Amino acid sequence: MVHFWEPTLKGHGIPEAMEAVLVGKSRVRMRVGILKPLATAFAIGTGGPFGAEGPIIQTGAAFGSIFGQAIHLTPYQRRVLLAAGAAGGMAATFTAPFAGILVAIELLLFEFRARSFIPVAIASAVATTVRVHFVGWAPLFPMPAYELQSVNELWLFAVLGILMGIAGIAMIRVLSWLEETFDHLDRTLPFIKPTAVWAPAIGALLLGVIGYFYPQVFGTGYDTIRDMLNDRLTATQLLGVSFAKFWALVLSLGSGTTGGVFAPSLIVGGGVGSAFATLLRSAQHVIPISDPGLYALVAMAAVFGGIARAPFTAIVFLFELSRNPNSLLPLIVCTIVSDGFVRLFSRESIMTGKLVKRGLIVRQDYSVPVLMRARIEQIMRKNFTPVSADAEVRSVVLEVSPEATGVMPVVRADGTLVGIVEAHDLLKGANGGLRASAVARKDYVLAYPEETVDEVSRDMLRQNVENVVVVERNPQAKPVGVVRAADILRLRRWVIEEESHEAPAASSGLAPAAQTPSG
Repeated sequence: MVHFWEPTLKGHGIPEAMEAVLVGKSRVRMRVGILKPLATAFAIGTGGPFGAEGPIIQTGAAFGSIFGQAIHLTPYQRRVLLAAGAAGGMAATFTAPFAGILVAIELLLFEFRARSFIPVAIASAVATTVRVHFVGWAPLFPMPAYELQSVNELWLFAVLGILMGIAGIAMIRVLSWLEETFDHLDRTLPFIKPTAVWAPAIGALLLGVIGYFYPQVFGTGYDTIRDMLNDRLTATQLLGVSFAKFWALVLSLGSGTTGGVFAPSLIVGGGVGSAFATLLRSAQHVIPISDPGLYALVAMAAVFGGIARAPFTAIVFLFELSRNPNSLLPLIVCTIVSDGFVRLFSRESIMTGKLVKRGLIVRQDYSVPVLMRARIEQIMRKNFTPVSADAEVRSVVLEVSPEATGVMPVVRADGTLVGIVEAHDLLKGANGGLRASAVARKDYVLAYPEETVDEVSRDMLRQNVENVVVVERNPQAKPVGVVRAADILRLRRWVIEEESHEAPAASSGLAPAAQTPSG
């Protein structure tokens, strides 16, 4: 399937959905929606150590995009539908509506805006309702309502977060190296062609060897997860299964098979977390230790949150899967520590590594753009030089030294705006006896002081102009300031000043002191 029909079937699917959003105008081919679930069924059904979440996200995203293309929506509207399909698929698969919303926000939308998260939330809720109608509300991973034995125990969860961060970094780097190795397998073994066919077969052979000793690595491993959450395995078994699942996942996924990383990462983290608590209990630690099942649950979220760079999705996901309210505080501490640790030592996540190799720039940090945080009056220049519409151009050149004036509004006697001129306009008309109104140009945007810079810059792009005249909001509309494209670019200095100890530059031109128009 990968070699002959659809190369994007390879892998866990989320990077491909992200790529469609970032550079593909949210267009996904019809065959992806058809072949991805089929390929995943073959992979998991024959023993692949994968979960269903990655493929269902890509499949849901594909159907959302296909529907958007069929009814001729804009690229942004297709992105919202793509994210809604992904969220709905995730929510329906795991009865996790809130996690479905968060996975769309953290991994696909790259924004948090009402116009996108409201449709996504509705899709997630409807999809969960359909699942509940047919399957019921029973949690996928039921477990007892374990409780913290002591608040001091949170320090242990923080230490566990560092351990899970180390495991996450190892998974990201080993998987990246294996993908590179298998993608260029024909260089080392020239007879292995086509690579897209033989690499997964070699990965499956290695998986079979691991599975001979640890059969728990085959398939989604949901039964193993339940055993970990309910203390049915010894510390030796836990560590052995986690180690085996780690290598089963990276070898299978790195070789080009299709499947999700969420369920395998739960086993990798859960085994280590449960063994961590079991060993502390056996050592008679001075701090009372909660049940190992709680540590397993928390470690599961910490591994996935770290490797996917989606900590809130991981926290809410494990809470919804277990329905254990006592786990929230440990989940937050451990997952956030793990995520922070991975960010310190790995520039990319398991979701973005492949995209970076393809030359894409992916940022998973969100903030309100500075253009939407500033009003146009905060960057406008108030020390402009108005020019009378009836003045002769020759006299204006002599009086105002046009070489240093920049943009000059041309106004009538009552102060209303006629147009704008710059130095080169005045110099061109200086010898013809023309008046300023004759050389005034209309290539500017008219703005009001309270408008955001984002709104004004959009108008500048639509009209393809570089100048803005800010006027009073009254019938006379007298100019009160001027703005050029360079002034908008200097807004970036605000971000630099907010994030550093540097003193604001006096010449930045941002939010200047009130000055009256001269001239």
